[in-house]
Amino acid sequence: MKYLISVLFFFLVAYTVFAQNYKSGDVTLVSKTDNTIVLRAVGCHKKKQMTEEEAQKTAFRVLFNIGLEGYNNGKPLVDANSRKENKEYFDKMFSEARYNMFVKTSRILAGPEREGKLFKSTVSIEIYIASLERDMKTYNISPSFGQATSELADQIQLPTIMVVPYRPEGKSFKDVLKNDFDRRIAVAKVQESFNKKGVNTIDFEAKLNAAIRSANFEMNDAQTIDKQLLRNSGSDIYVTVDLKKDFTTAGNRIALILKAYETSTGNVLANKQNWSGRFRTSAIDQLSVMAIRSVMDDFLNQVSTNFQKKADRGNSIVLNISIASDSMTDMDTELGKDMIPLSDLLRIWVKKNAFKGRYHVQGSVAEGVIFDQIQVPPKDENGNLFSVSDFAFNLWDYLRSDMGIACKKRVDGNTVYITIQE
Repeated sequence: MKYLISVLFFFLVAYTVFAQNYKSGDVTLVSKTDNTIVLRAVGCHKKKQMTEEEAQKTAFRVLFNIGLEGYNNGKPLVDANSRKENKEYFDKMFSEARYNMFVKTSRILAGPEREGKLFKSTVSIEIYIASLERDMKTYNISPSFGQATSELADQIQLPTIMVVPYRPEGKSFKDVLKNDFDRRIAVAKVQESFNKKGVNTIDFEAKLNAAIRSANFEMNDAQTIDKQLLRNSGSDIYVTVDLKKDFTTAGNRIALILKAYETSTGNVLANKQNWSGRFRTSAIDQLSVMAIRSVMDDFLNQVSTNFQKKADRGNSIVLNISIASDSMTDMDTELGKDMIPLSDLLRIWVKKNAFKGRYHVQGSVAEGVIFDQIQVPPKDENGNLFSVSDFAFNLWDYLRSDMGIACKKRVDGNTVYITIQE
C-alpha cells in the first residue's frame, strides 16, 4: 500500500511539473521590438538553482505549443502537425539546450521561494525571436505566423559561418592545410559542431580547393588570395581555429582557440579558448570534441548577440574621397544650383544616407576628405540586405548623375575609395 501511495505521489509531482511547463498563464509578454521579445515566466523545480532554467524552458514551450496574448495573434509559433513532423528539432531544442542560443538576457525577478515540494522563481527573459523564426525556416519548419509576426520573420537572418584554420604570419591557408593535419582535423570538428547546433556553414576546404584550381592562384600572392577567398566566400562570419597540444605521460589534452570575425569588416565578434581535459588518447578528433563541447553554446551566444547588434545598427565603414592630380575640381569648388562647396555637398549626402545619420569626419582639406566612420543601413528601402558595395555605388551614381562629376570607385573590405577625376 505504501509503495502504491509513493508511486501515485511521484506521478502527481511529475504531472504538476509537466503541467507547469505548459500553462500559458505562467508566461506573459512584457514588450517586443522588431527583433526581440521580453517575457515574464515562472519556473518550478525541486532544486532552487534550477528554477531559472525551468522558466526559460517554460517560455519556449509556451511559444511553441500554446501561444501568448499580444504576440502572433495569440497563436502558437508552430502548429501541431509541424511539431510532430519535426520532433527531432524540438527535442534537441530542449535536450541539448539549443534554446540558449536565442536567449539574449535572463534575470530572476522574484524567488526562489518554496511552494510545497518545489521551488518557484519569476524570471525576465529577452528572446531573439526573429532569429528563432529564421532558424526554424532553415530547417524547413514553417512557423505558424500571424500577420504581424510574419513581418518580423524577415527582419534578421542568422549568420552563415565559415570555419578556417588559424594562419601564422607569413603562411597561407594552403600551407596550413598541407602541413598541419591536426589543425585541419580541429577545423572539421568545429564545423561539425556548428552544424549540429543548426548553424549554416560554408565548407572552407571546398572554397580553397576551387581557388587553387583557378589559374590566378599560383600567379598571385597566396596571402592576397586568402583575403579575397574570405571576402568572396558568401559567409557573414568566419571563425579561426588554433590548436595547442599538451601531451605528457599522465595523459594528453589540447586547447582550441576560437575567434569569430565579421567577414565584411574584420571586426571581432567573439572569442573563446578551452582545454579538452586530459585523456589517454592522442586522437585529435576526439580531443577536439571534448574541447568544443562545453564552450560552443557560450561562443554561439557571443556571435549571435554581436551579430544582432550589427543588424540593429548597420555596418560601420570608412569613406576616403580624394582628388586626382590632374582634376580641375577640389573640395572647395562650389557646385550645384546653390553653389555649395563639394566638401559640404558630400557631408550632406553622407548624413542623409548614413543609418540614422551616424557618421564622423576625420579630416577635410582641398585635396580630399576622410569619413572614418559611417554607419551603413542593414537593409535598403525594399528590405534587401544593404552592402558596402551598394553604398559605394549610390555615392558614385550621385556624383556622376546629379553633380556631373566623373569619378571612379573601389571597395576594399569595409573601406570605400572614391577618386574625383575632373
